[in-house]
Amino acid sequence: MKLRIYFRPRLAVLLLGGAAGLSWSAVLAPGWPLGAIALPFALHYSMLASLSAWALWRIHALERWCGWDRAERLLILAPHEDDCVISAGGIGIRNHGLGGATRIVYLAPDETPGLPAIRAAEARAAWQEAGLDGTELRHLDLLPPLHQRDPQRLRVAATTLRSIVDDFKPTVIVMPMFEGGHIHHDMTAALVGSIVTAQDSFEIYEAPEYSPHVSLVDTPHRIIVLATRWLFGLVAYYGPPDGVDGRPILKFRLDRSELATKRRMLSAFASQNAPSLAATRAYPDRLVRWDPATRRRYPFRPGAYERLATMAHRILPAAIATRLLPIQDGPIGRDGRLTDWHEEWGKDAVDR
Repeated sequence: MKLRIYFRPRLAVLLLGGAAGLSWSAVLAPGWPLGAIALPFALHYSMLASLSAWALWRIHALERWCGWDRAERLLILAPHEDDCVISAGGIGIRNHGLGGATRIVYLAPDETPGLPAIRAAEARAAWQEAGLDGTELRHLDLLPPLHQRDPQRLRVAATTLRSIVDDFKPTVIVMPMFEGGHIHHDMTAALVGSIVTAQDSFEIYEAPEYSPHVSLVDTPHRIIVLATRWLFGLVAYYGPPDGVDGRPILKFRLDRSELATKRRMLSAFASQNAPSLAATRAYPDRLVRWDPATRRRYPFRPGAYERLATMAHRILPAAIATRLLPIQDGPIGRDGRLTDWHEEWGKDAVDR
């Protein structure tokens, strides 16, 4: 039976250290030369334990707790219905409890016939758990379908988003992170970045969700996820999403009842594998402060791991390559390569 570890990196690192210790026992106990048989395993698990210990240190360096202690005018922008709860369900609960105003705007209905109405109903049920009625939910069709480019439609979407902001007058906006995980997430983040002016006084936060690449510096939870895959298939670590560029991850404190409510909200999305969402996404909300200086064409540059994994997938059988070096080939909706925002909207619109 597999041990599933959710959001507890210390335990995963401890188990990796234990595996390294057992491997060295197998080297030292029988003596030379029999112990030499176990030496490659001891070195391998020592490397994994060292990498995971480094990742644990990076988690402490990157992440910091913060509170949501006053009522705000909170605008949550999400491409799809479950995204808003994953990214900001906890602070939505807290903000409503403090007497703040919360509005949720969805930008891309599901393309499967019949599902848009189902997912909209699930969203209403989810936010009812937080005390919000359906009047504060807006379901729009602003973004191009997956696998299509439509620069003109994105320009119209930008104008519409600006009208939504001007109408609601938020003090805080939460949007998806431009991270290369899903094209609609990247579009939303880039659109918001394009409409912000120097006169705007609201705060903007990005919400990571996919952790689509691997970096020793920027994605420590992903490092631990990959390392625990080698624990004989007996352990699986499910970490929260990392950022992409080393900006601090702000973890918003939620009490037990708020976390339980967020879990119930996630359980409302039956069409999106609700049990998995409730198990793997019910962490305290994790946000990164948006920085205008981070506007760029690509969410991240491929690192050494991406290059090695890509080469392995070209050379080895797919099942073996996936087991040894799992990789996300490209953003959902743009398979095979990273999102290039210049190509989505047009270079002139991004650079203006």
